[in-house]
Order: sequence, then structure tokens, then C-alpha cells
Amino acid sequence: MAVSAVEVARFRAGNLEISRLADRDLRALWRSLDLGSPRGARNALLSNVPVLTDMYGEQSAALAAEWYDDMRAAERVPGRYRARMASTVPADYVRQRVRYGAGHLFTATPELMLPFLSTAISEYVLQPGRDTIQRSSIEDPDAAGWHRETRPTETYADGCGFCQMLAGRGGVYKWETAPFAAHGNCNCVAVPSWDHDAEEVPVSAYIASARTAGLSEAQRAERNRTIRDWIAINQP
Repeated sequence: MAVSAVEVARFRAGNLEISRLADRDLRALWRSLDLGSPRGARNALLSNVPVLTDMYGEQSAALAAEWYDDMRAAERVPGRYRARMASTVPADYVRQRVRYGAGHLFTATPELMLPFLSTAISEYVLQPGRDTIQRSSIEDPDAAGWHRETRPTETYADGCGFCQMLAGRGGVYKWETAPFAAHGNCNCVAVPSWDHDAEEVPVSAYIASARTAGLSEAQRAERNRTIRDWIAINQP
């Protein structure tokens, strides 16, 4: 029993809309800032960005829980289980990321802070939805696990080669401790599986996912670059 590509596309579209709305509100907040007062602008972002990630992160989790339950019903999975919404990204963690990027505000190019925030918010808003699918797929006694779906047109050349590797060629993750490693503006989604004959992802994917989840943005970018270089050299 596998979720159809049409349903995955519908779920991805819902995620993208949530991310778009969060980015819209971020840009409205940005326009209200006085960039001539870097400290004041930073403090306004520290106060308001966690509000955005919490509000839209909750929507992401709710969408994922509803979609999980719909897919479970559509696949006529036996037994009873309802998806459990994951928590949003903690405000302290969001503020830490804002502080890290706020250095831009004290330079001659404060506008560089906006794309930094846009990327971070995209990641934090969608993470609760990914966590909802991942955790529910492990807790559901009738589920086989979850797998990572990249965009159908995604290739290594698109800059998401690491996501392709983590997708495990359709294999499912079955370990409760396997996080959904994601980068900013990542279009991957977590999809539940009730196919108990599905192949499990290689152990290397578990390790890579866990390691990447703890990397800083700069470390993750460098790791992705290194992997893309390795792929370019070793592809037949």
C-alpha cells in the first residue's frame, strides 16, 4: 500500500502554500523595520519571527496530521490510529538563528538579512509537518515506516543531491531516532508507508540524516557541496 504521486503532489502543494504565506508575512514585517536602527530591527525580529514560525508551523503540523489520516483511510489500513501533531520549533532555537543572521543588520548591506530569514523560516515552518508524518509513521502499529519524496524533476544538478541520497531510492525509514534532515527551501516531504514489504533505506542514510540535522547552515552547505563534487566525479 503506497500513497499515490497525485496525493503526494497535493500534500507538497499545501506545504508550499503555508511556506508562501509565512514568507509573505515575513516580508511585511521586514518592510516595517527601521534598518537605520540595527539594534531595534534585530529586537523586532527576535520578538516576531518566533511568532511566525509557531503560527505557520502549527498549520504545517495540522495539515500533515489530516493528510496522514486521510491517506490511512484511503488505503484502507486495518486497525485504528490517528496522527499526532508534532510540536513547533522552539522559540529559543528560532531566536538563536535570528541572532546568528542579525550581524547583517550592522553592516552596509542589511538587506542580506531578508533572504537569510526567508530560508530559515521555510525550514522551521515545514519541520513540524515533517515531524508529524515521521513520528506518526513510527507510532502507528500498522505502518511500515516513512520515506522521503523529492520533487519528481529533482536531480543532482538541481542542488538537492543530498536529498536524493537520503530518499534511499524509495526505501522506508523504520528507526524512531531517524530525523528528517532538511535545508532551507527544501521541497522534500515525508510520506507514510503501509507496505511491510518495502525495502528499508541503507544504514548510511540513517547516519547521514542524523548528522545533517545537527549541522549549522554553513556546515550543511559545505557538506552538500562536497557531496555534489563527489557525485560529479564518480557518476558513470
